[in-house]
Amino acid sequence: MTDYFLPCKETVKRIDELCTGLFELWCEERKRVPLAYLLHCWPLTGHDLPAIKRLADAMSDLCQFQAGKITKREWSMMRELIGSAREIVGEPVPRGAATANGVGITWMRARLANAADQVPAVAVADILDGPL
Repeated sequence: MTDYFLPCKETVKRIDELCTGLFELWCEERKRVPLAYLLHCWPLTGHDLPAIKRLADAMSDLCQFQAGKITKREWSMMRELIGSAREIVGEPVPRGAATANGVGITWMRARLANAADQVPAVAVADILDGPL
């Protein structure tokens, strides 16, 4: 019997690893504002969808409202975290956000469009890294 929840558990584990990494970075650098956003919704107590959605929303808000306090390394970690969380919840992944499996919704739409001999559903700008 196939365990359909295994990819979800692995993704939640990766999200937790990313949060731990961000927590350690922000504690070391004493960045209180990003820590406040993170600690508002982390640590996760399982793969509860509302908790994962809260985490993705909080990290998206941090990216939107406190962009000056985030380094490039933190941006890449947060993009993967947000993309993975949105993928689990079933929401559209923000442009430029990486996902746990490396395949976002934009890639899926492009693959489906090409299989049906349609015009691709995404443009190059949808795939490039950009602001969240």
